[in-house]
Amino acid sequence: MLSGSRHLLSRQEKRDKRLAAIIAKQLAKAVSDVYENVSKSSEESRTEAPKDATKTVFSFKQFKACGPKEFTGEDGPTAMFQWFDSLEVTLRQSGCPENLRTLNATGIFQSRALDWWTAEIKQTRE
Repeated sequence: MLSGSRHLLSRQEKRDKRLAAIIAKQLAKAVSDVYENVSKSSEESRTEAPKDATKTVFSFKQFKACGPKEFTGEDGPTAMFQWFDSLEVTLRQSGCPENLRTLNATGIFQSRALDWWTAEIKQTRE
């Protein structure tokens, strides 16, 4: 009798694991879809202007007014990741359009970071 109940339990455990895997897969897809839709809606609400509004131009001055942290490239990886997080928030708060994010972000480079970026630009243009 014990081996029969063990066999039954084993079949039930297998079903439970399959069901858990299916649910996990569906949940991951649902979360991904929700995130994508929320991100898209959020982006559209920030970038869409009323049809009768005049088109505005984004400036570095607007970006700087949000107080972005300068980046020197001298403080190690942890500081770099913290700067990335801070920069992302500042870019969103300032309303910086996607096509100007690199230009604005690199505008606050200082010291080693600025030297590196200048060399990259020169190398790209050659």
